[in-house]
Amino acid sequence: MPRPQNDAIRVRIFIAIVIVAMFGAALHVQRAIRRADQEARIREAAARTAPLRTLADQGVPEGAMMLFLRQSGDPDGRDGVLGVAPLTDLSDVRFEESIRCDRVHMRGGRGLCLATRGRFPVEYVALIFDRSFSIVGELPLAGTPSRTQVSPRGRYAAATVFVTGHSYADGSFSTQTSIADLEAGTWLVEDLETFTVRRNGRLFQAIDFNFWGVTFTTDEVTFYATLWTAGRTYLVRGNLETRSMDVVAEDVECPSLSPDGTRIAFKQRTGGLLGPVAWQIGVLDLTTGARHSTAESRLVDDQVQWLDDARLLYALPAERPAAMDTWVVPADGSGEPSIFLPSSYSAAVVHP
Repeated sequence: MPRPQNDAIRVRIFIAIVIVAMFGAALHVQRAIRRADQEARIREAAARTAPLRTLADQGVPEGAMMLFLRQSGDPDGRDGVLGVAPLTDLSDVRFEESIRCDRVHMRGGRGLCLATRGRFPVEYVALIFDRSFSIVGELPLAGTPSRTQVSPRGRYAAATVFVTGHSYADGSFSTQTSIADLEAGTWLVEDLETFTVRRNGRLFQAIDFNFWGVTFTTDEVTFYATLWTAGRTYLVRGNLETRSMDVVAEDVECPSLSPDGTRIAFKQRTGGLLGPVAWQIGVLDLTTGARHSTAESRLVDDQVQWLDDARLLYALPAERPAAMDTWVVPADGSGEPSIFLPSSYSAAVVHP
């Protein structure tokens, strides 16, 4: 008599197995469709940027590389991995799987990777690597990675972290900017707030000073950076030997010095009084003080990099979820922006 009951149980088990199998198949198809759509978008973006992807006929030095972090939004867990490609052929990419960063920069045969490790507890570190992409040193960070730049010959590197807050649009944020001696593998300056600052020849100080966005000159000891205080931003020029800084301009954020040393590309704030904070890319002539906007009209929250003396690189969120693309725009205000390298951010040119 119990047989009909057993048959009913078997039927229910069979139906459950079929449902699970159908769900798994549907999930697999959905993932395949999403992956195919994403790959199609990347191919389409690559096709749009074909003229930029082969730069050999534009005087690119032999051996120059493009360094970047992968940010495709794929669920494969590989976002943040360091990518390297010849500047003459950006399609020839290799990934250094052992180096995963939040921000990265490299010059003069040395690089700095600002990284987040673990979850509970979270650990923030600055990883020093050499020209073979081997980790040769590690330094602790005081907060969430934000910006990093290496000096032209690779002796020093700046690292900015958020001690509190996670955005420069948040008026309550607090940063710490440190300078590492990459040769010695130690912090040369643990906090730029210990430097003396002058404005118009007079001592300039306040308890709410925040610094970020360091960019170095070719002498390795002179640098430019952002100073924020009382809701205003200033461009400062500093010296590592004298441990001092001078205010040279107002309303300049995240400076990036041009290869010829004559101009600063920066974020210029366009909102924030009554509406949300927004930024656009500007260029400042260090000799004349003249400044102009580029053709990029969208909100850019990045430390712009120079592809060469004529073009700027920066990252923007992509249409693909959780993805970023690196864009390029002329520095003189002409032309229009275009995608330079899909599924990437924190891109920088590395010369041999």
